[in-house]
Amino acid sequence: MAATGPTESFEDFPLRPETELEPPPEPEVAPSSEDARPVGAATLGPRMTAAAADAAVVLLLAALALLGARVLTGTVPRPSGVPWALGFVLYLSLFATIPPLMLFGRTVGMAIADLTARSGDDAGMPASAAARRWSGTLVTAATAGLVLLWTRRDPERPTPADRFSGRPLALD
Repeated sequence: MAATGPTESFEDFPLRPETELEPPPEPEVAPSSEDARPVGAATLGPRMTAAAADAAVVLLLAALALLGARVLTGTVPRPSGVPWALGFVLYLSLFATIPPLMLFGRTVGMAIADLTARSGDDAGMPASAAARRWSGTLVTAATAGLVLLWTRRDPERPTPADRFSGRPLALD
């Protein structure tokens, strides 16, 4: 038996294929009703998920602030403090919405729902557009979501927040 060199023993086991492999063809998908709307347009489902997550963040922060005040003062909040608490929740919602929109183009809830308020290549949005989106969200919340009935009938129709800010939400 003849001795073979280190490269001769692997000739029957090539490390690279001699021919390039072609990628498998992509499966054809039948068009659905979801394909009728613009590419990446956000429907009400992800929007509601984002709104619920944003509301949960604001309520969690407000609850932590109230519990901290309870621990520090040792007294239970009185009913006369409810307007102040609601004002604080409104204030928190402003700061949980506008700065993230300005810096990242999305809030915490929008990130969870994989949405973004994008217009072009920029990641964020101007402060005025972010404030108008926040006020549109407040209008939607103040009407208990009734203004979304028009959006539900036609998914391409913008919500009040989309109209006010000039930036519709899109799926990432």
